[in-house]
Amino acid sequence: MPKISMIIPVYNTGDYLRQCVDSVISQTMTDIEIILVDDGSTDGVSPGICDEYAGKDERVKVIHKENGGLQSAWTCGVNNAKADYVCFIDSDDWVDTDMCEKLYAHVDSSFADCEIISGNYIIEKAGERRKETQGLKPGVYLGKNLEAVRGKLLGCEVRPVTMSRCMKLISKKLILDNLQYCDSRIKMSEDVNITLPCLCDCKILVIMEGAYFYHYRLVSDSMAHGYDPKIMDNLELTDVTFRRILKEKSISNADEQLDKEYVRILFVVMKSELRCRDGNTVSRVRNLFLRKDIREKIIRTNVDVSSKSNKLIYFCMRHPNAFVITFTKAVLWAFDARTNKVK
Repeated sequence: MPKISMIIPVYNTGDYLRQCVDSVISQTMTDIEIILVDDGSTDGVSPGICDEYAGKDERVKVIHKENGGLQSAWTCGVNNAKADYVCFIDSDDWVDTDMCEKLYAHVDSSFADCEIISGNYIIEKAGERRKETQGLKPGVYLGKNLEAVRGKLLGCEVRPVTMSRCMKLISKKLILDNLQYCDSRIKMSEDVNITLPCLCDCKILVIMEGAYFYHYRLVSDSMAHGYDPKIMDNLELTDVTFRRILKEKSISNADEQLDKEYVRILFVVMKSELRCRDGNTVSRVRNLFLRKDIREKIIRTNVDVSSKSNKLIYFCMRHPNAFVITFTKAVLWAFDARTNKVK
């Protein structure tokens, strides 16, 4: 039996897939299984690459399925995993070859069905390489210390633990027990659907020091760096879903956390609206941010903001008049042009 099931959802990533799979096959820890879930790729390359690796290494298992989205792909992988622990890798990313060995070194067999071990990661993009570290100090969190962490999982400017399912070793049972919260309609913050309830249920959380094993490749504009007309609908859906999770997990300050998280995501909504090129920015932003329920939540919910760019966005959210909106949009567009985030 493998000790870790490495789950790699694959969709049209032929340009990067070999680097990803090579980094997993070359792990110094050999008793792993590698599950490649081809989510109906249409690039004419990715399915064949998956099958090629399965033919070369008996640890590789390939599942070809109809396209259902990222969430359906990794869920399929978990349902087919044999190991007690799972580790997720997106197929355009890659990992250091000693990641499994060093993550597994922190496994406590007495918590095999309720443990999360987290490393850190490196953002890789053209002309930039940036280390990102978990908000919590390195250490082992149990009991009251772990309960304290659960009181600030969402709504903070810097989350104590990133909500990405990647760069972590997670007990498979934690995931299987919480699949009920996964909603395929959620397209932004979808990893929170599973990571949040797992963090609420785990009995031990390990934050490793250093451990920059995971390399997150930025290859295209994300939802956070472009205009999405459905982003507000997504926010409303995530708010309902995440409130349900925290309340069913008996987190006492669930509403406080989610009110702050709602406002945090409004930052993304504002940036999305300011990036729209249809010429009706002022009226569209005012209609949304002067809506009674949104206005009340922004005014009554205090959130900490440290970066200069987000301070400007926050000011625009609180004072959505024509001048402020126009000025903020000009600053954002100038920043985007300089960093090539929006094409």
